[in-house]
Amino acid sequence: MVTYDGEDVTSQAAITNVTTGEPVENAAWTTTEIGEYKFQAVYDSYTSDPVTVSAIDKNKDKDKEFYRYVLLLKFTYMTCGNCVTAQGYFDALDEADRDHFLVVAAHQPEGMPMDPYWCSEGISLKSKMKVGVYPTWSYNFEDLVVGIGAGAISKTSIRQQISHAEKTYPAVCGVKATSTLEGSTAKIEATVQFQQAGNYKIACVLVENNIENKETYNTFNHVLRAAQTDMEGDAVTPAVTAPEERTFNFEATIGEDWNAENCAFVVYVFKEEANGKYIVNNGAECTVDGSVDYRYEL
Repeated sequence: MVTYDGEDVTSQAAITNVTTGEPVENAAWTTTEIGEYKFQAVYDSYTSDPVTVSAIDKNKDKDKEFYRYVLLLKFTYMTCGNCVTAQGYFDALDEADRDHFLVVAAHQPEGMPMDPYWCSEGISLKSKMKVGVYPTWSYNFEDLVVGIGAGAISKTSIRQQISHAEKTYPAVCGVKATSTLEGSTAKIEATVQFQQAGNYKIACVLVENNIENKETYNTFNHVLRAAQTDMEGDAVTPAVTAPEERTFNFEATIGEDWNAENCAFVVYVFKEEANGKYIVNNGAECTVDGSVDYRYEL
């Protein structure tokens, strides 16, 4: 669109593709050639500055292998000693292993003093998943792992979840996102590249990091603050019938006692597997007022 003094003068302007020297008819232009093109408009005696348009191949990465994230949902509370131990196992992982996890910590109103970081969505999910022991961790909404030590949460068992996800449920989708902050409203536009047809669900939650508690002198990360969807996902409709991109928009209100600079959206996508269960296939974390691109295996 060409404007002059706030008015649309497109129909009266002469637009030229400066790169090719060709006029643009009816203010519409398409190309099949990848590259950058410059355009300029002339209206009356005025000439606009050149505008650059980039033509890209949206399908060039459609068959590349996405990096496989694992959603780690933790049910915990502030003064839970075994939860601290479990977190120690996670922290002891190599950075490359820790990087595979998208973490959401659903705090519960338990302990003395009572944990103040609970939210209603986390309580509801705890009840729905019949969680009664802490810590309880869920990986990709596939199974619950309860307690610590042999046969439960350990450094070895955490690391094994990465290879299990990669081999059993390889990533067939990826997520990129851009977030903005308008006053106390945080917004996110998440785009999912589906590489495979199927039934999918999408979920979005807001977490906060670096919460310092003055009673326990502890710092808490990945704390679930609010859910923008059902935490077990909202159906992607219509069903995905061929490889494609789809865009989803969510927003959240930043609470008065939250620090927006420490907040992030976690977007995760479920795929219906052959056994009929919806398992988280991939996702991404995007800081509020930030962005994240698709991530591929190297």
